[in-house]
Amino acid sequence: MTELNLLLPTEGYYVQPVPLAWTKPLILKRHYARRVPPITYAFGLFNNGALTGVCTFGSPASPSLCVGVCGKKYKNKVIELNRLCIQDGLE
Repeated sequence: MTELNLLLPTEGYYVQPVPLAWTKPLILKRHYARRVPPITYAFGLFNNGALTGVCTFGSPASPSLCVGVCGKKYKNKVIELNRLCIQDGLE
């Protein structure tokens, strides 16, 4: 076993897509922005069946950024990571 494995236990953890509604309570409680952005894709981090974190992706707020990244033809295909938060064990 490497030192990295000792620091990062993964047994019992898994990631899977989740309904958008599942992300809102955790985002509002834990993310510093305290608001829910437009979400296109949402993934949950589970620990032994309990939702302990979320990672969401959505359209950027800036239409010009989308054009700048992919051009006019593909501007509607641009998504960004817009929230990443995890329970820290503190209530």
